Amino acid sequence: MKTIKSKKVYSETIEIKKSKFICTTAQVNSKEELDQFLSDFSLNDARHNCYAYKIGTKVVFGGYNDDGEPKGTAGKPIFNVIEKNDLTNICILVTRYFGGVKLGAGPLARAYTSSAASIVKNAEFETIKEINNLSISFKINNIKEIETFLNKK
Repeated sequence: MKTIKSKKVYSETIEIKKSKFICTTAQVNSKEELDQFLSDFSLNDARHNCYAYKIGTKVVFGGYNDDGEPKGTAGKPIFNVIEKNDLTNICILVTRYFGGVKLGAGPLARAYTSSAASIVKNAEFETIKEINNLSISFKINNIKEIETFLNKK
């Protein structure tokens, strides 16, 4: 799995048939960080603030929100981009300013997919390295055996 390399926030805008799609993404490591990100970057004057998120490596939780767009045309396509790219600890928010031209379900889903895919392409990611901690108890006179065991490849 990969996550955004730093606490940097990425944002870019695309325009499709007079509608403006502003895509913003950042690393989020908890539900609290997710809520704060959405509070900070959702634009209240926009028609829609659609998003998807995924948090965790071993126990993963995620979700998406269409924010009034037709069901399955916004949040789910954004979530699919997260899944396809094996990302976690991320939220992708796409804010749409309606331009007066209805796109239809298929083109609308493609617009949200394109917006999310573009920001993923341009953001910097790093692979998450899982570390397992091991604790052992032993008698001090067994130290040589323990060192030998731990140094085996």
